Amino acid sequence: MAQQDILSTLRKLISGMDESLVIFDQSGMILHASFDLEKLLEKESLIGTTINDHLTYEHERIEHFLRDLNTSRYMDLQVILKRSGGVFTARMRMAAWKVDENEYLVLGSLVDATQIERKRRDLLRKTLTIELLSKSKKIRSGKLHDAIYEILEMSSKAVGTTRVNAWLFDDAHEHIECVGNYDTRVGKMIPQESLPVIEMPTYFMLFETEKIILAANAQTSPYTSELNDAYLVPNGIVSVMDIPLRSEGGIIGVICFEQVKQTRNWSLNDQKFGLIAAQMVSLAVETHKRKLAQQELEAALRQQKRLLSETNHRIVNNLKITTSLLNIQVSKARDSYHKNLMLDSVNRVQSILSLHEMLTENSKNLRISLNQYVNRLVQSLRESLSFPQKQLQLLTSIDSCEVKSSLAMSIGVIINEAVLNAYKHAFGENEIGVIRIDFQMQGPKGVLEISDNGRGIKENRELSGSGVEIIRGMVEHLNGNLDIDGTNGMKICVSFSLR
Repeated sequence: MAQQDILSTLRKLISGMDESLVIFDQSGMILHASFDLEKLLEKESLIGTTINDHLTYEHERIEHFLRDLNTSRYMDLQVILKRSGGVFTARMRMAAWKVDENEYLVLGSLVDATQIERKRRDLLRKTLTIELLSKSKKIRSGKLHDAIYEILEMSSKAVGTTRVNAWLFDDAHEHIECVGNYDTRVGKMIPQESLPVIEMPTYFMLFETEKIILAANAQTSPYTSELNDAYLVPNGIVSVMDIPLRSEGGIIGVICFEQVKQTRNWSLNDQKFGLIAAQMVSLAVETHKRKLAQQELEAALRQQKRLLSETNHRIVNNLKITTSLLNIQVSKARDSYHKNLMLDSVNRVQSILSLHEMLTENSKNLRISLNQYVNRLVQSLRESLSFPQKQLQLLTSIDSCEVKSSLAMSIGVIINEAVLNAYKHAFGENEIGVIRIDFQMQGPKGVLEISDNGRGIKENRELSGSGVEIIRGMVEHLNGNLDIDGTNGMKICVSFSLR
């Protein structure tokens, strides 16, 4: 009675299960079999046969399990089953229940291992494809056509579908244009015309909420039937799996997996792979756009450098012309006063010219070497202020550092005006004197000192003149401090920030 009760319960339980199940006693006699098992073994009825009747050579293992039910009531093994078409491998799981003294019932579950193996190979193929695409140099190179071809070709083989294609919206979002259409029947890309978005409003509206559109019969599906006349029917497409391409939160297009002539039910693994393939296409598009933007930026930078270099060359040439014209005026001056005025102008232009010559030579950097600039400027001053009636030495001691060109310009103007003042006022005729230019770095600050051993200035006398006014103006421009001491020769000290 206990056996009949449990058997009845087990029959009710497995009758609603979509699996290949069997119930047999401890002698192996089959008491009940599910419809799916009879279908799997291609038999109209299994009742009255034994489990061993349907096995090839696993009898001993099954018999050993049935004899030893007092100690072990579960077994999982791989078996080879018979059917009219031959044999096939299956996975068999058995669990036993004690229904009476030394009486047992066994529930067995059988799964066609060929299906399991097929699914395993399908998953492995998709996994390997994803791994290869994740390492693809074509996707990361920014060459969109090569990347799309690789993704579509490998995806078609991984999913085993007839066609895979990728589409991108145009700038106006009025058309969706095919950027690649791989057809496994010809093993290459084939052309595909663009489609107007306005003729497929429901289809594209779905992508706002859905991650994926599945249609086993695309021509009758309410999701995709809008595409019949323009696309599905002319291309013989029966089943589709369409996934939106997204970039920066917006939809930029769609990747389509299409089965021609026959119905295709898309598995969960198909769907997961399709979502990853869509991400790969989106990555290829984003990389392509970044590369184009980078190329445009590099072209703009090259153009800017050319313009800057050309501008510097023109400034230098114009300053040289100005210096030459001023020197002509110096030679025509009728008295020393006007001659000195013209020489002052020459030296001021020359200080600017020295800076721009250095900028032109080092056009890649808007920072220049201060000691090189000052030494070049001083050499120019030596040449222009060489008078036989004044035997003066011009000495420099400049710490090595790089400064902005605008800062160097201000320093050059201060040095130029201070040296001119010393040449004019610090020494009399036939005097031998020394003018020193020293620059030291003191942490974030710089200290510039121009000094001479000349006559200095008398007490309570205000230092004035256009040169001094220019120096004060430059120091104010630098937000620096100016200190002038004329008690023992002349010393002009300027401190300012180097940042």
